[in-house]
Amino acid sequence: MENLKKRSVKAYLLLESLITLALLSVLVSVVLTEVVNVRQQLTEINQQIEDLNVAKMATDSNLSKLSVNGAAIKITKDDKRTVVINHGKELLRLEIKN
Repeated sequence: MENLKKRSVKAYLLLESLITLALLSVLVSVVLTEVVNVRQQLTEINQQIEDLNVAKMATDSNLSKLSVNGAAIKITKDDKRTVVINHGKELLRLEIKN
């Protein structure tokens, strides 16, 4: 009878260890996935900041087109609006409303 108790205790400890290992692996994979997503978002935000800095340089220099560091900025202005475009994608639109 004593031999059965020792086996059941060892099996219980093994089962607890397996469950703990499974939970730990799930938590680690979730955390790593989120870290990768945050780094990707940060890279995109930094690229947008760089593009807007190039657009600011273009407006400070009174240029309608400027290409620096892979950003090809085109600025169109009229009386009521200013539009900043990078590679065909609109980055910024400023409009005066009356």
